[in-house]
Amino acid sequence: MQVYPHRILCEARHTPTADCPTWQYMQSSMEKWVNGQPKHALHLAREAARRGIYCTSELDVPLQAKIWLATLTTTLRQNNEADRSIAAAERSAALAGNHQYRAVLTFLRAALNWNLGRVSTALEQAQAVLEAPEETANSWKPYARVLLALGALRRADLRTAGAYARQAAMDWALGNTYGLACAWMVVQTTEAEHGAEAAAPLVEQLISPGQARERLLLTDPAAAAWLARFMLHRDWKNAEGIAATARTLATRSGGLPALEAAARHAEGLVRRSAADLLFAADHHPDPWAAASAREDLGVMLAAQGALDRATTVLERATAGYLTAQSPRDVARLKRRLQRLDGTRDHADRPGEPGTGILGLTKTEAAVAELVALGLSNAQAAQKLFISRHTVAHHLRSIFKKLRITSRVELARTWMESCR
Repeated sequence: MQVYPHRILCEARHTPTADCPTWQYMQSSMEKWVNGQPKHALHLAREAARRGIYCTSELDVPLQAKIWLATLTTTLRQNNEADRSIAAAERSAALAGNHQYRAVLTFLRAALNWNLGRVSTALEQAQAVLEAPEETANSWKPYARVLLALGALRRADLRTAGAYARQAAMDWALGNTYGLACAWMVVQTTEAEHGAEAAAPLVEQLISPGQARERLLLTDPAAAAWLARFMLHRDWKNAEGIAATARTLATRSGGLPALEAAARHAEGLVRRSAADLLFAADHHPDPWAAASAREDLGVMLAAQGALDRATTVLERATAGYLTAQSPRDVARLKRRLQRLDGTRDHADRPGEPGTGILGLTKTEAAVAELVALGLSNAQAAQKLFISRHTVAHHLRSIFKKLRITSRVELARTWMESCR
């Protein structure tokens, strides 16, 4: 979920004293962020929040410093630190009786819960921002609508998502919202409602190289894989460019988990690298992004013919989408798994008993060869990337087809067939 630090930046500029160290650190942090240097921006934000304890300004500088740190840590998926930072800002606001920042703090809670896969809670909090009567909440209501639109997408409620998207486009036209945030949500909604061809012109505008692309991939790391996947069959060079931008940001971040996982995910798609996709699946702090990487890995394995392993991976991806409360993705993966089961059943359809070596399926022939060479079930399973139970199942089918009862007979039969 994008948290849009640029809104914080704009509102914080109302504050004043150039000689306030806390303010100076916060301003420097904002500049580093705008210039695509997340590592330095985060370091300076932490220093601003620390110095805010000693700040004597009568204005809101110390509280703004806490909110800025909470914003960056939420955006960069530093989830534990984000939780602590939001709580610190909430305590400071409560002690000061300051309600001016209630909406942004509620929205930050919503964004953090979204990142953690607590979608229902996140949407309730976004709705609370939308319904807040305070005038200070008005500048955050467009962002609440963006979050609600994305929530509707996950729930496959395309009508609601489209309605929020049209309202967000109006907000954008009126200058009420940060344009890139609105554009990214409209792209995703358009692709879901009307298909890839309808979304393609919007994507082309969105991914032009430069600071806009960097800011998008910083504020929503999962966007890197989405865009790379979208462009793979349209313009490979653009897909490669998106992966390269994600890698640049990950390097500048000093290896922050969210940005490193995002870069590996995009690189895995472009390079067809199972190792990169597995790394992304195991290291994404966002459960939805992790499930997405695992789905891409499963699709790649299925394309390579490793059907059993692909099924296992896709089943884990389905569980990840369930954790992230995304029924739309769960439904899509269930359909994919059904098609995969049909393919596997066709490939492994049992032959009649006694049909000989030529009656074995490809998988059975692979198992038979390895067992005939003396490998155990566990060793054969490791070689074929399937479970020991699957090897045992295939062996029973092999014995039945070859009308044999032992591994010794299998070895003899196999060797005779190879003469």
